[in-house]
Amino acid sequence: MIGIGLTDILLLFLAGLFGGAANALAGGGTFFTFPALLEIGLPPTSASATSAFSLWGGRVSAVLPQWHVVDITQPSVRARILTAAVGGATGALLLLATAERAFLFIVPWLLAFATIMFIFSRHIGGWLRRTLGRTAHTGLQRLLEFLFAVYGGYFGAGLGVLMISLYAVFTDLPPATANALKNVVTALLLTISVSIFIIGGRVIWPIALITFAGALPGGWLGGWLATKVNPRLLRGIIGVLAVLLTIWYFIKIYFPA
Repeated sequence: MIGIGLTDILLLFLAGLFGGAANALAGGGTFFTFPALLEIGLPPTSASATSAFSLWGGRVSAVLPQWHVVDITQPSVRARILTAAVGGATGALLLLATAERAFLFIVPWLLAFATIMFIFSRHIGGWLRRTLGRTAHTGLQRLLEFLFAVYGGYFGAGLGVLMISLYAVFTDLPPATANALKNVVTALLLTISVSIFIIGGRVIWPIALITFAGALPGGWLGGWLATKVNPRLLRGIIGVLAVLLTIWYFIKIYFPA
């Protein structure tokens, strides 16, 4: 067990608070929790797994008011849910199989990928729509959904943005339905991957509970702020933070002093 002081406890709680609020408002909660867990000394894979657990409650709670919007009797919806479940489990198992030092060197690239997806999701979605069109073969849809789910189980930052972009390209779902389906899929995926992390011993207790305790009121705070704050402004702030974090970890890991 890593020894932590009052300053660390405050950092973890605030990371969970801001992460939970960010996810409720605009996404990007991992940009708060994962770096905080790394900075207090958690091994990289444990930091990723613990971060996933910390934000898990908010993902699940987001499903509850929207569950009735998703018609799970439709074969296409069931296929997407199954694909996400298998992909999420695959990604989680890959994380457990990754050596700590190897994952540490992957971290900046994962953050860079998540940052690009977070900032340029609309542009990327538009490009995919123009390039592939809605008539693209179902197999391509399932392949991309599986690959995104693997990424979600492995690291997960920006997963919601990826899924929404995918649904915008390949489906005619109304925005509210697409968002509800995204929440269902990511909550299921995260539940499976977090369960695997717990069984594999990568979630560090009670550190995870401190961050989780911050994420719970953070989700509520984000829901309240949704009516007060411009989402575009918040996405811009989180985007800047994501860029700075990505640059910081590239320098820290690849060019240590």
